[in-house]
Amino acid sequence: MSAGKYLDRAEQELAKKRYDQAIALFEQVIAVEPDNGPARAGKRRAEIAKFAKDYPSGLSRGLGNLMPRLMMGLGGLLRMHGMVANQAERALSRDPRNVKLNLALGHALLRAGHKNGAEAAFAVVTEFDRNDVESLKILGSLYYEAKKYDQSLDCYERVLKISPRDQEAVKMRKNLAAEGAIKSGGFEKASSARELTRSQDQLDQLEKRQKLVRSPAELGQAIAELEKEVAGAPQDADLQVRLGELRQQNRDLDGAARAFEAAMRLKPDDYDIAGRFGDCRLQALDQRVRSLRDEVAAGEDGAQDDLRRILKERRGFRIDEFRRRTTVHPTDTGLRMKLGQYLLDDNRIDDAIAEFQLVVKDPRRKHLAMVQMGKAFLRKGMGDLAVKQLGAALEGLGGINEKNLDIVRSLAEAHEEQGEDALALDCYTRIYEIDISYEGVADRIEVLRERLKSGS
Repeated sequence: MSAGKYLDRAEQELAKKRYDQAIALFEQVIAVEPDNGPARAGKRRAEIAKFAKDYPSGLSRGLGNLMPRLMMGLGGLLRMHGMVANQAERALSRDPRNVKLNLALGHALLRAGHKNGAEAAFAVVTEFDRNDVESLKILGSLYYEAKKYDQSLDCYERVLKISPRDQEAVKMRKNLAAEGAIKSGGFEKASSARELTRSQDQLDQLEKRQKLVRSPAELGQAIAELEKEVAGAPQDADLQVRLGELRQQNRDLDGAARAFEAAMRLKPDDYDIAGRFGDCRLQALDQRVRSLRDEVAAGEDGAQDDLRRILKERRGFRIDEFRRRTTVHPTDTGLRMKLGQYLLDDNRIDDAIAEFQLVVKDPRRKHLAMVQMGKAFLRKGMGDLAVKQLGAALEGLGGINEKNLDIVRSLAEAHEEQGEDALALDCYTRIYEIDISYEGVADRIEVLRERLKSGS
């Protein structure tokens, strides 16, 4: 599975309240992609849900986390930030609501250069301790760097409610308003700060527009006002982008995609706008797939045909979108990894293998690429190459454990493809020892045992 599929499966397990399985899947993504923010956020949600009714006692948490805390201290002294982050995650698995541990994780990830992961960690802190000004400012800064201006502004406004004279928050709030002014207020050609200050009224108006809308009524009013502006200036790409952002905030993903697409037509060479359109369109398709699956489960007429059509449309759009992105950023192995998986999902096996062969050269994603390449070889009927890739990937990921049972399952299937029933049985047995309920494994063990018995 790709990281995206692991995340999807983890979310499914979490929805079923199978918390340990969800946590294991989130951890598997983190092991390969330490900067995967959704995986870190998902893992914490699963851990919190797991202990919702029976949180570990203080004594249990203290004793269980004694060694991780010692290792965190050692890692800090040696400036081994990855080690600190790993040990913090280990400790948080027993005490996920611990603000200090979440802070330690966030700072370690920041020092290691993993800003997406740090963003997830600090977001957890601001949920548990809404008055932690330092975390709010760090999170606001991370959102600002990621161009998530509404979320950044919200963080600094929360800081100012707690500490109205915080100069950093005051400055950043003005910067965020100016950011909006420069993009959509006609300031691109301003030759000096003095010229900008002459338009203070306009700046104030744009600062008001940049403010995160909280109530549905305010949001609807802001969208209506912006739609009038767009109608009066249909060639203003920045207004279209802002409209897309507000519609996205209002969960109108189709409407948001239309606005981003309009902006993209006005600025066809703007990679950021094209990416926003792509992300929004993918979210809209994902939303439609979830809705149709619910309709199928409810037995609604025609839902199954609609679902097949939307799934096909999503497969095609994913491939087109990530081909576009890899064309612009050919050395980004994260993008190529996703493209390879989407090609594999669409049964374009040779094209997928070609992408994985490029990704495997990146040490950060080597083993995950090997897993996907092994699965591609298996689907192509090349069991010997599948066994080679999957076996090597398992060794690189620390051998068989609860985090990589999906890989072991594929390896078992590859051994079966090769007629190596004893080796396949060994793989299935190892899965069964760790997770007795793993789908279909008990049946495969019984079949293989009978086959080996009859062949002996």
